[in-house]
Amino acid sequence: MNVEPMPETTSPVVTPERPSPVYAWYMTLLLMLLYMFSFLDRTVIVLLIEPIKRDLLLNDTQISLLYGLAFAVFYTFLGIPIARLADSKSRRSIIAVGVLFWSAMTVACGLAKNFGHLFAARIGVGAGEAALSPAAYSLISDSFPEEKRAKAMSVYTMGIYLGVGVAMLLGGQVIEFFDNVGTVTLPWVGELRGWQLTFIAVGSPGLLFFFLVMALREPARQGLVSGAPKTIPMGEAMHWFRQRKGFYLSFYLAMAFGALYSYSLTAWTPSFFIRTYGWDTLQVSKYYGTVVLIFAPAGIISGGLIASARASRGDGLAHVRITVIAFAALLIPAATVTLVDNPWVSLGLVAVIKFIHGLPLGIAMAVVHDITPNRLRAQAAALYLFALNILGLGVGPTLVAVLTDYVFRDPADLRYSMAIVGIFACTIGLLLSIYAMRQLRTLKQKPTELTSP
Repeated sequence: MNVEPMPETTSPVVTPERPSPVYAWYMTLLLMLLYMFSFLDRTVIVLLIEPIKRDLLLNDTQISLLYGLAFAVFYTFLGIPIARLADSKSRRSIIAVGVLFWSAMTVACGLAKNFGHLFAARIGVGAGEAALSPAAYSLISDSFPEEKRAKAMSVYTMGIYLGVGVAMLLGGQVIEFFDNVGTVTLPWVGELRGWQLTFIAVGSPGLLFFFLVMALREPARQGLVSGAPKTIPMGEAMHWFRQRKGFYLSFYLAMAFGALYSYSLTAWTPSFFIRTYGWDTLQVSKYYGTVVLIFAPAGIISGGLIASARASRGDGLAHVRITVIAFAALLIPAATVTLVDNPWVSLGLVAVIKFIHGLPLGIAMAVVHDITPNRLRAQAAALYLFALNILGLGVGPTLVAVLTDYVFRDPADLRYSMAIVGIFACTIGLLLSIYAMRQLRTLKQKPTELTSP
């Protein structure tokens, strides 16, 4: 379908009052906690790999499909239609419904009796979580002026690693508790093992978050053209992105290869320490969880502060420049982290990786929103998350598992699979981010608002 360029108009741009800074930060912190909760629900499975494999008789590839592909497919494909709703309808209500659904599906993971049941429940978790980030990014953009968005979005994005860290620390304690409890028999459900009870426990707080989200006051949308329709036709929206595909495609793919490495590392680090160094689940949850909880959020916040400082001094490419630097800095630790013989050296390299990978993560959507009109921001976020999760979550963990199962053919060789994927992903990400920076330099000179009435 051919879409003609949109005609210029002199209609004024609407600039309604933003929420107070105190309320804007309250909402951002609540959304960050919600993001943390979502990552707790989706990530706790990595601590349960060994008992799930044992009880359901699965291999590494099947486990990787449960962690990655089952979650990613519906998360990504539902993200775009949900984002179109978020660009015109109540973002608060969209998030609240999503919370209830993904929480119920996490509980359903605990009721699964075979691979098929667990796969279907993981699909449901992904479908529910698709409602969160596009709407949350849009809410945050409308609550803060442009110069403060990078910092606010970095705080929201911290929820990723706070969730992973809590999943490791709290998940290990919960797993140990339920392992001590042993098998529980419930009416109409039957026997539930420790890993099943863990899923039920981490999915249960969803109802509380539902009520907290419904109590939010939604901010007015900023930067709209007076008299413009609330919903942009799909053809017009896609025309906008196609005109700027050089930046969007290269930047999204660069971040997706970073996610590919990050998700593969998150998925297999517990099993790597168990298989290579003989650690038990509680040791992994305690030490790895602490590293994730401290160093990854520190990287995200540092990236936001550095980008905001450089942007205030006139560096219009600060966000993407940090992405290039981060990929370059990841090359050596990614290649060596799983090949060293000392577990504490390996854990130290994991800390370095988590910090560096966090630098561009929180600021990515800030630069995208800076060059994307308000009525397309949730859709821009959905396309970004589509790339991150199809390539990152859908492929990353499975790529490691396939190498382990079908190339090395030995679970003990997991370390080599992780190293290969790490150096491959970071190299491609570096090349793409360099190209994206060049594209952004040109794109910054173009108008960002849709100007048709």
